[in-house]
Amino acid sequence: MLKRAALYIRVSTDQQAKHGDSLDAQIATLKDYVSTQDNLTIIDTYIDDGISGQKLYRDEFQRLLEDIKKNRIDIILFTKLDRWFRNLRHYLNIQEILDNSGVTWLAVSQPFFNTDTAYGRSFVNQSMSFAELEAQMASERIKAVFENKIRKGEVVTGSVPFGYKICDKKLIPNENAPIAKDIFKHYSIHNSIRLTVEYLFNEYDITRSSRTIKHMLRNRKYIGEVSGNKNYCPPIVDKETFEKVQNLLDKNISSIAKRTYIFSGLVVCSCCGKKMTGRYRKRKYIKKDGTVMYYTKKVYRCNGNTYKRNKCPNKINIAEEILEEYLLNNIKADAENFEAKQKKIAVSAPEKNNNSKILKKIERLKKAYLNEVISLDEYKKDRKELEQMMIQVKPKETIVFKSNWFNKNIESTYRDFDEEEKRFVWRSVLKNLIVDPHSKITINFLTKN
Repeated sequence: MLKRAALYIRVSTDQQAKHGDSLDAQIATLKDYVSTQDNLTIIDTYIDDGISGQKLYRDEFQRLLEDIKKNRIDIILFTKLDRWFRNLRHYLNIQEILDNSGVTWLAVSQPFFNTDTAYGRSFVNQSMSFAELEAQMASERIKAVFENKIRKGEVVTGSVPFGYKICDKKLIPNENAPIAKDIFKHYSIHNSIRLTVEYLFNEYDITRSSRTIKHMLRNRKYIGEVSGNKNYCPPIVDKETFEKVQNLLDKNISSIAKRTYIFSGLVVCSCCGKKMTGRYRKRKYIKKDGTVMYYTKKVYRCNGNTYKRNKCPNKINIAEEILEEYLLNNIKADAENFEAKQKKIAVSAPEKNNNSKILKKIERLKKAYLNEVISLDEYKKDRKELEQMMIQVKPKETIVFKSNWFNKNIESTYRDFDEEEKRFVWRSVLKNLIVDPHSKITINFLTKN
């Protein structure tokens, strides 16, 4: 009678590949074994690439468990026991599921492992304990090596901060160190990542993204410190300037977090085709009684204005409220055209697909917990991580259908939305808004015929 065999393959590191445990090597070994057995037929192959044997929640492994519960598998084949598990508790939990389902396993390169006898089971358990201990010791050895290198001031990664170079395994300032110092000084004075990016390009002809500059400004190596060594490398920036920069960045985080630009990513310059990004502009006006008042408003400005050379001629700062009013007026005129199509617009396909995948993972995780494969703490931890992945998608799913906003009363309905809801509404119907230097706005709808 033919047995239905599942091939399970796992590789977690490049180092394992060097020792003959690459994916291709494992697949070849398992298929060669099956070819010598008259009573085996391969049902499916399950591959977990880049996953540690210490972890139970592996996508392909969870799919394998589902197929076991569906009675699709009689035997699981893997090359070595450590490809299956390195955690004894996880192994025992899964073994109980296999026993209840009548499924056996075989490590084809280690046929001396078996679970048919009490001695065999004891031998497997002892081997699993040693494998788990070995994995933990390897992790501790790597950590100890890194800590020792840090204590000695040696580089532990290939990433070198701008303004430094590696010499004799240590970081030392290079010819760009004065520029790095100037970046910190400029930000400490102007408190603006954007202006610092512009300054770096215009003054030194060096292009860096805002994200890169922000990461650089947070890097404590510039004052010679890393976790575990306060004298890791020669400092480029003095501590007073560095701490001032940290305080400014911290204040800006809370400030920026409150800002929502409802047309973010949608406004495009007609001259150069670059995005027009949102920012706040502060303005003052003087009342009739002489009182000076200040107000801020959100505007969109072409990114092509960032640099002095090849500067975009479109210098307009168009207010967000102008874009809103223009859109509301124009959409009202075409409401009947768009109403039927708008009802069909929900969440974009990628978001919907991603959500579906995450929900399936949560469901598999729940089953793993109910089957006592994982502990309650592991279930809570992994579920929290998966739910965090949904945080940006889930709120959007209910916004459009919350009020069926696209109708003849669009304006009054729209006014009830908060900023995030407004943002999603426009992203649901707009491809982009093209703005020229004279504030002429061209609307491109996603639902345009």
